This record gives sequence, structure tokens and C-alpha cells, in this order.
Amino acid sequence: MKPSRGGPRPGFTLIELMIVVAIIGVLASVAVPKFAELLRKAKEGSTKGSLGQFRSALSIYYGDNEGHYPTGGAVIYASPWSGMATLLLPKYIDKIPAHDFNKYHAPGNAIYLHTWVASGDFHDGSGWGYDGTMASTRRGSIWAYCSHTDTKGSSWSTY
Repeated sequence: MKPSRGGPRPGFTLIELMIVVAIIGVLASVAVPKFAELLRKAKEGSTKGSLGQFRSALSIYYGDNEGHYPTGGAVIYASPWSGMATLLLPKYIDKIPAHDFNKYHAPGNAIYLHTWVASGDFHDGSGWGYDGTMASTRRGSIWAYCSHTDTKGSSWSTY
């Protein structure tokens, strides 16, 4: 504060005010990316938890049906399969869990029939992939149906 002729006058100078604004700006520019990263990790954790919930429901279905997983017949790549919901709801799971692949795809809970391919050669979609083909050795597998990577650099389709 700068004194004036009539005695000290309360208030801040323009320089002091600009310094405070600059400090707040620097702190905000450091903190905002950290919060964005935390939000992204929280969404990933939620999606991975939903995948675990889905796998648990399939395991219970498998046990109840004497070693048989839900079968989807022909492999469909482009359109969601509604057969899984009719087989699992409401006995094995309350609802088909949602996923959130962050910036890659819109959140949702669609299930796509797909034959498991070890190389990760998947149609990149927004939803869950499920191998329901009878001839497949990976029948009953469910995975995140996205070929992008998470915050650790792992492909979503490997979960």
C-alpha cells in the first residue's frame, strides 16, 4: 500500500493486484491438468470395475447352466447384441454395466458379439466385446471393446 497526502489510504496498488492475479494463474495452470488426469483415472477404474462385475455375472450364469455360456450364434461386428441382456437380467445382474473409455468413445453399455482374436484385431467400438461362438476356444470371454490405450498405455481390449 502506498501512503497518500492525507494519510494512509487503504487499498492495493495496481502492481500488487497484478502480482496476486499472476500467482493465482500459475497455480491454476499447474492444478487443472492434475485434476483432469484424476478424473480420467476415476473413469477408467469405474470401467474396469464394471468389467469385473460383468465377468462375475457370466461366471454365475456358467455355473447355473451346467458349464454353458450364453451363445450368440452368428458373429455380428457392427450392431449391438441384445441377447445377453435377456439372458442375464435380472437374475444374474441388475443391469448391463456401463463403460466410459474417456475421450475415445461415448459412454454406454452395448455388447457386440465377436470371436476372440489374440492379436487384438478388433472392430473398435463403444461397448463390451463378447465371444459367444460355439466353436471358439475363448467362448464366454468378455472384454472392453476398444483398441485405444488407458492412462498406463495398456490396450483396453486386453482387460
